[in-house]
Amino acid sequence: MKYLDYLPDAFAQTSEYTALGNAVDPPLSEWEAEVAALPQEYFPTTAETRLDRWERVLGLTSTGSLDQRRFAVISRLAGVRPYTIAQLRRQLTAAMGKGQFTAEVFPDEFLLRVEVAPESADLLDAMGKELRRMIPANIELEMAVWTEQTSGVWAGAVLAVSDRIELTASGGLSAGENINN
Repeated sequence: MKYLDYLPDAFAQTSEYTALGNAVDPPLSEWEAEVAALPQEYFPTTAETRLDRWERVLGLTSTGSLDQRRFAVISRLAGVRPYTIAQLRRQLTAAMGKGQFTAEVFPDEFLLRVEVAPESADLLDAMGKELRRMIPANIELEMAVWTEQTSGVWAGAVLAVSDRIELTASGGLSAGENINN
């Protein structure tokens, strides 16, 4: 909405107010756009230009892609240590989305294995740093990206067997004989 639209019609005919309206309309439209975008910029899952503020508040460095930075912020906000696999899966789902990872624990080997979908591969480094901070020190962490594997299977059947061949071996070499003789 333009500045002159807020004033009575009589002011629209005055050159001073017209000039004032022309001067303040561009910054006002920029502010209106920023205010309209504010709900998206408020949440770290959708923030772009204001993500650096989240990083400063949480003491994070502003490195990596936008998705990596968002993951780091969300993980830090979720900061409850996941001492159960269920809690870890909830945190990873909140940070990465459902179906974008697998997380398995192997207690006998003190191993946590986390795999991510190929479209989330760029989050692997950020996730590794955050998981290393979150999990107990005696747990080994393995991280990988899902790989798509295909294999061929040959199928067939034997329809009939017509002949049976029998081989019999006899004889042999006695001590001292040469095979070339």
